[in-house]
Amino acid sequence: MRAHLTAKQQNIFNFLCQHVREHGYPPSYEEIAGEFDFASPNAVTGHLKALEKKGFIRRSEKSRAIEILDPAFRQNGIPIVGTVAAGSPIAAIENREGTLGIDDLFGHSEGLFALRVRGESMIGAGINPGDYVVVREQPVIDSGQIGVAFMDGEATVKRIFREPSGWRLQPENSGMQPIWISQGDETFRVGGRVVGVVRRVQM
Repeated sequence: MRAHLTAKQQNIFNFLCQHVREHGYPPSYEEIAGEFDFASPNAVTGHLKALEKKGFIRRSEKSRAIEILDPAFRQNGIPIVGTVAAGSPIAAIENREGTLGIDDLFGHSEGLFALRVRGESMIGAGINPGDYVVVREQPVIDSGQIGVAFMDGEATVKRIFREPSGWRLQPENSGMQPIWISQGDETFRVGGRVVGVVRRVQM
């Protein structure tokens, strides 16, 4: 235990770190109060002020805005931000579902996000329903690369080709047709390039 933290402060700090690792974001004051049986969320404030003064965290006015500053803490996960269609586009889900912990496999985690795949349009590329595609956010990718595209608020993963008339979103499934996007379609944008696929295997 660090000498400059009280036992209670150490326990609260450990809880903050564990919550961020498991969920990808810090707990709310209410969750901290519930974990340590404080009478109210206001009782949490003094402990967090002490952690902030000692340089372990940084706070703001928002309920969950607690940033862990301790260099010994390392968050290796990348956020899972929703579901992506490998088939017909589906509505993109913006609520974070947690964190996909893949350590340093794909390099620096800044700019990375993960989407869970639904549909079978990319099975020829080894991307199956239930997989997670790891995406590096970037507005432009090379023609023919596998990427995530957004169309009028909906997301899909396809091999994206630049064509004279616009874009062709090509599935890796011979039983499915490409999606054509016209030049100048303001509802379309490239969200990023797929840099990896993570699959949970039932043994």
